[in-house]
Amino acid sequence: MITGRTALYGVLGHPVRHSRSPEMQAAAFEHHAIDAAYVALDVAPERLAEAVTGAHALGFQGLNVTVPHKRAMVALCEAVDPVAREVGAVNTLRRTERGWEGFNTDAAACLMLLREEGLRPGARALLAGAGGAARAAAWALVRAGTALRIAARRPDAAERLAAELSPLAPEGAPGPVAVPWGELAAEAEVAAAVVNGTTIGLHPGDAPLPLRVRGGQLVLDFVYGETALARAARDAGARLVSGERILVRQGALAFALWTGRAAPEALMAAAVAAPRRAT
Repeated sequence: MITGRTALYGVLGHPVRHSRSPEMQAAAFEHHAIDAAYVALDVAPERLAEAVTGAHALGFQGLNVTVPHKRAMVALCEAVDPVAREVGAVNTLRRTERGWEGFNTDAAACLMLLREEGLRPGARALLAGAGGAARAAAWALVRAGTALRIAARRPDAAERLAAELSPLAPEGAPGPVAVPWGELAAEAEVAAAVVNGTTIGLHPGDAPLPLRVRGGQLVLDFVYGETALARAARDAGARLVSGERILVRQGALAFALWTGRAAPEALMAAAVAAPRRAT
């Protein structure tokens, strides 16, 4: 039961009805017997500042931020942690007395999962996209010391992202390079890792990324669900980091930031994997 003592959390996005974060975070709160509720809040881009201010006024203790608000959220935070500042995007908010403190748990989650799957420094990596999620992936790939190629449907966005993140490359590692969107297929052929940081696959009927994956590659898709890229990776025998795994890991990191407690990641993953109740 929600009472006047219940702590409020939520996720801001547009669209957001597909989000599995409410089930995932509810499982974590229940595990720790925390009196809290987590809701999905659909916010149009032009109402974001208003919504963020209103959520603080209403007493929300923490928020996640998803498509398309991650980059815009940076300017709406009272303070931004170093990783989120370097990424240029925020996906997790923690309440402070004066406003919101911004973090990027997407970036940390991506780096952790890539390393867990065996990505090595010097490996060639291809990133599709230059938006909020792609920026987190680019940060992780640069920090991992990969030879990163970035392709975006807006070439200027890929070039800008590569230039912004070049100073973060470890000593001796190559800096990221922007490549044309039309070269995705050729770049994928020689990449050890392929990352989808676009929204391709989020909407029914999306045309798949114009590339082919192969056995042994590491494929990471920020979009969760049975996307064309995820199916292709499984069919080819590639090592897949699914959108669900990223969702759970970044959500576990957010939970720890909010509560100071270790997240029950296995329970959160089970909640995401469970069939959604019909409404």
